Amino acid sequence: MWVMDWPPDYDYASFLDVVVVSGETGCGKTTQLPQYILESEIEAARGAFCSIICTQPRRISAMSVSERVAAERGEKLGESVGYKVRLEGMKGRDTRLLFCTTGILLRRLLVDRNLKGVTHVIVDEIHERGMNEDFLLIVLKDLLPRRPELRLILMSATLNAELFSSYFGGAPSIHIPGFTYPVRTHFLENILEMTGYRLTPYNQIDDYGQEKVWKMQKQALRKRKSQIASSVEDALEVANFDAYSPRTQDSLSCWNPDSIGFNLIEHALCHIVKKERPGAVLVFMTGWDDINSLKDQLQAHPLLGDPSRVLLLACHGSMASSEQVILPFTLHFVLALSFINISTPIHATFLNSC
Repeated sequence: MWVMDWPPDYDYASFLDVVVVSGETGCGKTTQLPQYILESEIEAARGAFCSIICTQPRRISAMSVSERVAAERGEKLGESVGYKVRLEGMKGRDTRLLFCTTGILLRRLLVDRNLKGVTHVIVDEIHERGMNEDFLLIVLKDLLPRRPELRLILMSATLNAELFSSYFGGAPSIHIPGFTYPVRTHFLENILEMTGYRLTPYNQIDDYGQEKVWKMQKQALRKRKSQIASSVEDALEVANFDAYSPRTQDSLSCWNPDSIGFNLIEHALCHIVKKERPGAVLVFMTGWDDINSLKDQLQAHPLLGDPSRVLLLACHGSMASSEQVILPFTLHFVLALSFINISTPIHATFLNSC
């Protein structure tokens, strides 16, 4: 288990009303900082009275992070660490660290305006600036004068800590450095060149099945170009593709940006399976219909649909919780929305179809 180096003054969370913490993705703020606070309270003989609530913007984040933290502590979920999301949760009499969605905390504030018994509130991912998150900060700011002993920790993955610090009257901020893995970016022309795939007007119609033939007809019968297609066409006119093969240049000339490109994704995944080392691939899609339809197409492929070679999983907020939490840390293909955030890093190859 990797643990971040916390500055010597980490106990500030026990003495200051509000602390703003910014840290790069993967620095450990989501999984480690709540544990440091809990351990600090236990060492100060306040563990029995400690109650930490850590909010997450999404259900899958609350569940996956709570599982990770419980595993790091060598406990079963529901002992000192638990979670609560809409319609389900896992916590016990001894739970001192609770991960929940922002909506769950707001709902509690409706019936318990003073958050009786809560000692620390950690608001994670505040940089997303959702309506629930912003409203929660307004309510918490109003609560602090009534609960001077309550400690509020705001955590952000970006360097906009000054904005939140000034909102809470110049609250002190701490930055945690992190490590990001080197990333190589391949654009569409690079993918076409590497895989040898040829785009034509006929192989860019995405198959949504018999129940949604209208979607395929809409792609084929489009008479007027969309704003995206017009912008792409303008960009292609001024771009220089002389370094690429004639096949790639022909493919780009007939590329339809209004389609997702199921066939191209399928071909790229086949190339990865055959040519690249074993690992994970995270495919970003634009909605549940796209995720489900692409999954059906890949499962019908002789190579990509072979369960002995490929583990194919879907990830979407509307899925049952039992299906979401089986997401392993070593996997092969995950089909997900473009704004997926599970707060636990996946080391993977990323394909962005959005």
